[in-house]
Amino acid sequence: MAFSMAMDKGNMWINHLYKKLKERASCACPGMTDDEFARKFMVPSLINYLSGPAGSTAPDVDWDVGSDTCLKGINFRSLFAEQVFGMSSTSNSNMWEEHIMPSTCTWANYLTTGCKIKMAHKTGAPALDVMVAFKQCGAMSDNIFNTYVSVTVGGFAEEVFKPCTATGDAACAADLKCLNLGTDKIFGIVPFKDLGSKPSDFDADFYKGALDLGMYEANSDPSPGCYPFSAMVADFRSGFQSWFPSSKVAADSTYNFCVPDVTTFEPTGLENMLELMYECTATLTEKPFYRLLADNSFNETQEGVKSYWSTECTGTVAWDGALYSGDVFATDRLDGSFFGSPVVAPPINTGEKILPLFTWDCLWTGAMRLTDKVGGALRLTGFRQVFQLFVNRISSVADCRAEVRTAGFTVMRQHIMDSYALYTPKWLIEAFTNQHVDRAYTITTTWENAWNGKQVTLVSPWSKLIAVVQNVIDDVPENKLDLTDITSCSAKNYANDGCSMSYTGLKEVFDTASALNIIMAMKQCPAYERGLPLPQAGFALQNDGVLALSPLKSCTSDGDCGSGATCLDITDAFISDTGGGFPDAFREIVKGTDSCHSSANQNKFIRDMVLFLTGSTEGSETQFAFCVPKLNIPDFSVFETLFDATDSGVKIAKLGSFSGLIPGVGDKPSVNIVFPPSSSARYILRMGTSRVLSWVSLNTPIGTKVNILLIKQSDQSSTVIEAKVTNTGMFTYVVPTNLGTVNYMVKICLVEYGGSPCFESGVFTVAAANPNAQPPVEATQVMAADIDQLGVGTPERALFLTTAKTSIAKVLKTESFRVEPYDVLGTSRRDMGAVEVKFRLLPDDTGRDTRNPSDLQITLNSPENQAKLAAVAAEDLQMNSGATGGGLSAPTADQMNKTMDDDFSAGTSLHPQAALAPTLLLSLLLLLVAAPW
Repeated sequence: MAFSMAMDKGNMWINHLYKKLKERASCACPGMTDDEFARKFMVPSLINYLSGPAGSTAPDVDWDVGSDTCLKGINFRSLFAEQVFGMSSTSNSNMWEEHIMPSTCTWANYLTTGCKIKMAHKTGAPALDVMVAFKQCGAMSDNIFNTYVSVTVGGFAEEVFKPCTATGDAACAADLKCLNLGTDKIFGIVPFKDLGSKPSDFDADFYKGALDLGMYEANSDPSPGCYPFSAMVADFRSGFQSWFPSSKVAADSTYNFCVPDVTTFEPTGLENMLELMYECTATLTEKPFYRLLADNSFNETQEGVKSYWSTECTGTVAWDGALYSGDVFATDRLDGSFFGSPVVAPPINTGEKILPLFTWDCLWTGAMRLTDKVGGALRLTGFRQVFQLFVNRISSVADCRAEVRTAGFTVMRQHIMDSYALYTPKWLIEAFTNQHVDRAYTITTTWENAWNGKQVTLVSPWSKLIAVVQNVIDDVPENKLDLTDITSCSAKNYANDGCSMSYTGLKEVFDTASALNIIMAMKQCPAYERGLPLPQAGFALQNDGVLALSPLKSCTSDGDCGSGATCLDITDAFISDTGGGFPDAFREIVKGTDSCHSSANQNKFIRDMVLFLTGSTEGSETQFAFCVPKLNIPDFSVFETLFDATDSGVKIAKLGSFSGLIPGVGDKPSVNIVFPPSSSARYILRMGTSRVLSWVSLNTPIGTKVNILLIKQSDQSSTVIEAKVTNTGMFTYVVPTNLGTVNYMVKICLVEYGGSPCFESGVFTVAAANPNAQPPVEATQVMAADIDQLGVGTPERALFLTTAKTSIAKVLKTESFRVEPYDVLGTSRRDMGAVEVKFRLLPDDTGRDTRNPSDLQITLNSPENQAKLAAVAAEDLQMNSGATGGGLSAPTADQMNKTMDDDFSAGTSLHPQAALAPTLLLSLLLLLVAAPW
């Protein structure tokens, strides 16, 4: 469940503060060297405070904080040595003798080769080792606080809870057994005891619970339902397998997992578990709370005495640093590239005067931005993969339930959005707003396929919730927002255009000379699989008022600030005449005379913070003020003019449409790998076969280069295949026959961008060639599109082919990895907007769909499915076209259907099966003419 997190300019923040701390320490302790400063004031100096190699003497550090001439406030010995590690504090020598670190972990090694240590398990205990590695990055003088830290749980942890297919030991690593969690004990209990010995035992109970929740209807959804509990477990196992390098793709439904052989290991608590597993002794002790905080200003008589466990653990040994994915200090780990693309908060767009306060993009990156130097970002890569599995399953369940009610009915994305996808704002827009009659839309549970008139009524817990909300809201018109004049946000057009609005009334509300607007935008992310993804969203400020925050500027009066800005003095929050206010944090750490620290009317620490925020080299220690947009406290009477009750609801003055882009929402370079598919597809790639790697690259100039890597999941530092190619969205390759039958993934890196951001595919298994597999079938499909928009290397072309891929797979009711588009060409009917999509229909190497490619081709070319494809493809193109900023036009279903019908009736060879009959007829006539009658 991987995720990446970063504080905007975080390394600059930390280095700035530590350099200022060093200046303060140098004032208090003249002549202090870089090494001495680092050993006394940096977190890595804990190496010295914890212990050292056996037989050595304490390094040049005074353990007694009270007698140190520089260090103050934080007693590392008490905080870490006694409270955390349980060392003796009677003397320095005792502490060193009782807790011995391996000889490889010294201060000198930390600065050069790094420290690698391991807390090994006891003999007979579960093999759950804990490994820690840390190393200084760069020169100490250049990068004063830049430490790489890795904490890894090893031993059997690399395979614990790996799905296995048969009970016993062979399927699991050493110290693990393949146990059935429905019948076997682990840590003294049977985890799934109440769920039966196998998942199918619980299907009936799960179905009853689903009925109670409204997921099924008793008269229309027969037991065990379209998504029984056993199928859910199979999905969980297949998804879970992608996290284990040695696990093979499987779709069985069992409770078999690799777990520790601990059927007799029954600890009574955490402390007892540590004693049983490691060389640890746990003692229940009463000590003052101040000892936990290690604050020397407290004393023994103060309140706060608590009971807590004091645990002393010995037995740390040297560790070789080997991980399943390479060495712990491998270059890609030290520079961070191993952990995925760097995450950063979108910058302020000074040209458009936009400050993106909050953004959420299609890669599941959330970001905040307050000023040009204050922001942060978080990317939830693993959660995105799990969510994709969830929404794909929602789509398939809806297909199944609809088929039970009306055979041949096709569930469209709009249907899913109406009744299942409460994570999109469409239902909120429909329920809480009133639209112009041209954009009016009503969510319903009765759906119809326009091309054949088939209908189905499908109720879900989400649709019931929407109905309840609608009934409550509709009773009170004032509960709805009047958006009749806003064209950029409606339920009817949300799927294609999203919802965006701008509020331009802040200038009047706050009586300011500086224009300042609020921008809000949400839009569906492109769908690269059948499941409906989350939307991307942004909230921003726009106009002249933004410039007062970028960059932040210190001031002494309004005259120092530009038009529409004012000088905001915040001195009182940090300084008071009596010496109160925000403390000088450095004074709490460094000793010295008052001349080195803040007086009652100063705060040098805040001054140092301000210097970083403003980029200045000099600043006041007694006054802190910044230029900010001039906003006056509004008179509450002004709010009476903001809202106007109409027959259509409440209209907000100055709320209007917005059509621009918010930085960070749909404007960042990105790569979405379409094939290989996501891990949830449980894909198997056969050796010796030719496959087209495909991706959609957005916001990257045409002609740039990408680096394509095929890597083992078990050793991501080792590249199996590497190719640097032009970013065309496609790369054909033959799977080597000498690959191991393990898990792999594809990584695509944008090598011509700063940091070379990389994007990963789902995990898949490589298997031996199947000699009995059916050969791929070449096919051509006519669709409506403008060939001039589909140039080689353009995102429009890649997105169009991806949409064709998912649409054809939807119509055929098969996985999208069985459809391989590789080209799109103009036709002789180009003036009518017709193009030819060339693609292959592939065998299903996973074995789940046994239909032959030739059978799929016949199925696709039936008139019924051609009409269905026209509707599905048109809807998907309309939903995805916005990802290219309007560069890809989307035909309507009628336009798509007419283009395909016209071509079919023209008797062209674009549909292979349709063209076969006239060819055979002509051949028969030639034979008749040539026959020797």
